[in-house]
Amino acid sequence: MPDWKPEILRRLGPLNLAPTREAEIAEELAQHLEDRYQELLGSGESENAAFRAALDELEGENLGRGLKHIERNFYRDPIAPGKVSGSIFEGIVQDVRYALRMLMKSPAFAVDAILTLGLGIGSTVAVFGVLDSVVLQPLPYRHSEQLVSINISPLAVDPAVANIAPEEYFIFREQGQIFQQIGIYSDDHIYSDGQVNVTGHAEPERVHALSATYDLLTTLGTVPALGRTFSSTDDSPGAPPTALLTYDYWHRKFSGDVSAVGNTLVVDGQPRQIIGVLPRDFRFLDVQDLALILPLQLDRNKTQIGNFTFFGIARLKAGTTLAQATAEAARLLPISLSSFPERPDLPYKIFEDAHLAPRILPLKERVVGNVGSFLWVIMGGVGSVLLIACANVANLFLVRTEGRRHELALRAALGASRRRIAVQLFRESILIALFGGACGLVLAWFALHLVVAFAPAGLPRVTDIGIGPPVFYFAVGVTLFTSMLLGVIPILKHGATASLSEGGRVLGTTRERRRVRSLLVTMQVALALVLLICSGLMIRTFRALAHVNPGFARPAELQTFRINIPESDVPDDAGIPRFEQQIQDRLAAIPGVTSVGFSSSVPLDGANNVDSVSAEDHSYAQGKLPPFRRLVFISPGYLPTLGTPIVAGRDLTWTDTYNKLPVVLVSEDFAREYWGSPMDALGKRIRTSSIHNWREIVGVVGDMRDQGMDKPPRSAVYWPILLRDSEAEPLQGVRYGTFVVRSSRAGTESLMTEMRRAVWSVDARLPLANAYTLNFLYVRSLARTSFTLVMLGIAGAMALLLGAIGLYSVISYSVSQRTREIGIRMGLGAQRKDVLEMVVAQGFQLTLIGLAIGIASALGLTRFLSSLLYGVKPTDPLTFIGVSVLLAAVALLACYIPARRAARIDPTVALRYE
Repeated sequence: MPDWKPEILRRLGPLNLAPTREAEIAEELAQHLEDRYQELLGSGESENAAFRAALDELEGENLGRGLKHIERNFYRDPIAPGKVSGSIFEGIVQDVRYALRMLMKSPAFAVDAILTLGLGIGSTVAVFGVLDSVVLQPLPYRHSEQLVSINISPLAVDPAVANIAPEEYFIFREQGQIFQQIGIYSDDHIYSDGQVNVTGHAEPERVHALSATYDLLTTLGTVPALGRTFSSTDDSPGAPPTALLTYDYWHRKFSGDVSAVGNTLVVDGQPRQIIGVLPRDFRFLDVQDLALILPLQLDRNKTQIGNFTFFGIARLKAGTTLAQATAEAARLLPISLSSFPERPDLPYKIFEDAHLAPRILPLKERVVGNVGSFLWVIMGGVGSVLLIACANVANLFLVRTEGRRHELALRAALGASRRRIAVQLFRESILIALFGGACGLVLAWFALHLVVAFAPAGLPRVTDIGIGPPVFYFAVGVTLFTSMLLGVIPILKHGATASLSEGGRVLGTTRERRRVRSLLVTMQVALALVLLICSGLMIRTFRALAHVNPGFARPAELQTFRINIPESDVPDDAGIPRFEQQIQDRLAAIPGVTSVGFSSSVPLDGANNVDSVSAEDHSYAQGKLPPFRRLVFISPGYLPTLGTPIVAGRDLTWTDTYNKLPVVLVSEDFAREYWGSPMDALGKRIRTSSIHNWREIVGVVGDMRDQGMDKPPRSAVYWPILLRDSEAEPLQGVRYGTFVVRSSRAGTESLMTEMRRAVWSVDARLPLANAYTLNFLYVRSLARTSFTLVMLGIAGAMALLLGAIGLYSVISYSVSQRTREIGIRMGLGAQRKDVLEMVVAQGFQLTLIGLAIGIASALGLTRFLSSLLYGVKPTDPLTFIGVSVLLAAVALLACYIPARRAARIDPTVALRYE
């Protein structure tokens, strides 16, 4: 390869450039000549001819003309009409190669800029990935926009209740004119809490099952991967029991054997024929662990009104609106109630008084709920980090471009147009943004895997989270936006390049350039303050929730597991309490266990068994039902095991249970609502229906927060686990429920092993399910708050760090540019203290402006956090003041370090500073 530098240096000599600049220009020109040389060789020229032709590029009347020729050859302007398009591509390639060489000359700048952008882009893309998968993407069903959740709400009792009864299903299906199809399902109608016992294959197990009408899957548009789906025959009363398996359960239980279709599975003691396997990608709404779907087998001839324990899904005809569907359902609702007989305990007038109304929502809204609100909050917070990162890197670009002003001036003198220099600067910013985007995409991929692994409870569609085409396109869009943002500022401020004479001594940068950098820093401070205030509000919320009394004590010591006693094991309901007491006694005998109890549900497990409860000594307005209360069936010892106090009266006893005495316990807030004090509630009587027996209140129980620490405790009524509500009704025992064991060994596998042995010593066919400590449920109830706190906390910390770095960089650069000025000041008698105060004051002024803007912005933006806060207002002054002081302190430190360096400048050295 020819050595071009001697010839170039000979021609550069008359310019009297500084040795460093001369070497840099020589290196660049040598590279350009080498490119031209290789181009000529490729066109067929000999080595000698190509060498002479390339050198001729430097000949002319003077070096300027020759250098301009080279510069124009390298900086090609857009081709004119008629030129080949390949020259554009060649120009871009040369620009990219040049940009890469310039970045390699400044590796610290390149790494800093790429990592900063990668962090901002990656976090933004990761949160968008969650938002897109959970909120924006349609449900994975055919024409999912036509699917709606169709349920009925009692407006006069509790509008939040939304269920559907069989009579609505039959009438809507038969007489509805705008529903293509409709199906209903239940998680806990026939099969208790949505789980069933599966026996006959290895150890007994308890799995999640769904009971549904035959048309539910066809409404969703689901076709089995193997076998067939339910037919109307399978769903007819008395038909041979059948079952559909989900793909995952088929693989786990039968190792993916196709011969499983046609085999028999024993479910709750009843043999069922497997008729099909659902597709691999099938998900029923947001149920993650579904194993079986079973036919509901409703008997139309035996249907009575009022069994609102189901949920409905319908497919609307094309072009039908929600308003039309609601009007249609409202028209059919009275028909359904009048077409079926009343239940003895639920006369028709009760439903008239309840003011039933249809509640029809897009099915996606039923699945996602209000999750979108906190995801958008997080998206806004992390998006602010991206803006701060862009501002930080833009400042780096400004400083770097400022340092290259002599080079840019030289290129302008050599013939490069302003437009050409602007294009080159812009392509450098694109290159940085592309590297940052690639880095961010990798970071987002890892972050999304962490989100899936540690997703908060209640976050729907977790299995759908990933980087799909929309997320990738968003990443590309964010990268392009970032490159535009980064490129435009240096172009605007340095497109009009300086002259060569600017290479001499200067007192500093222009006021306009300082203003741009200061503006960027101020924006960083303001955005950082908003994020930190949001983080502070979430921290205060979490602390407030952590100090809420849940109504139970030391949840980490409470081990729970759920059972279901099938009729095949205990046919008579009267024997259920003795069976459960026997298990309770065996569990109590385990070493380290201090107490045991049994209940139909435990706090925070998601159970929602409610009913209207009336008090004997209270009257209710005409047309208004008594309020709904939470119903819990408990064994003696359950409340002491939880650590829930008996505020007044006594606990239930086994004598109450076995003798079927009409007694009951109520929560403290229920007692205070009706009788003013717990003591006054003792001896009063309540019931759930006009035909049920009145039950005497023998005890008042402390309130428990069963829906989460951020929600008030619901009024509750505690019943014995065996009762007869009226002489006309059969005896009822609680077959499914949760055992609660208090032990210091809670959460250990050894305790679970001993508990399984204790249960199986009573019934070897009884599986244990949902084995959690109550602390697990407690932490899960705080998961959304803690997830938001962590995400906003990370965003706030990143914003604080980036803001401090940006402020430090600006002040440091300002000090370097004002070195000579500072030297003159000190030479004229200024003290180090004066210099220190001057530099710190410059940075703190920017900080104060940023704080003012940030506080004003936060006052308007924190209201979007209202739904996530507890025990603190969005405009909490303590949070605003505390965060502002913290940010000001960090800003002072960021200003102090370069200020301290400025104060140590030697005036004699500073006066010689270039």
